Amino acid sequence: MHTICTNMGFFGIFRRSKREVIRDNAAKGERAEKVVKSEYEMAGYKMKRTGKGHDYKATRRNWFNGKNETKYVEVKTGDAELSPLQKKKKKRLGKKYVVERRDPNPLPGVFDSGTAKRKSSGGLGLLGGGSDPPKRTRTAKRKSSGGLGLLGGGSGRSRRRSSIF
Repeated sequence: MHTICTNMGFFGIFRRSKREVIRDNAAKGERAEKVVKSEYEMAGYKMKRTGKGHDYKATRRNWFNGKNETKYVEVKTGDAELSPLQKKKKKRLGKKYVVERRDPNPLPGVFDSGTAKRKSSGGLGLLGGGSDPPKRTRTAKRKSSGGLGLLGGGSGRSRRRSSIF
């Protein structure tokens, strides 16, 4: 008599091995790196493959001031997080460290990859990718009198008056 393995369930036959998942993720990462490299090259950067901590070193000459502009580019797909070394490099390099995120799904919106939609907040944005969103900063709280604005209390909004002189 044949027994059915209960931990696999009906769809267990479609389950992929960990090795296959890792191989697929590496292939997605390589495709995203090629896309980002071509985007930067089209924007005039010279791309050089680097070692640990980032994928590329992008350099181009700024024709207005004659200085070289350098960026360290790390490419991520989906919800991949930065490694501890990458976080350390990002902290040390500051604005020069750019994380370019690409959606591994070739048809966004058709097949949901389970990742939240990201808006492009910088980077080159030539093909809809983008870098990490900027960090939120605290804004000063407005002072409000809580009244109706009578007797100089104000309504909580400040108007800047421009003088003619």
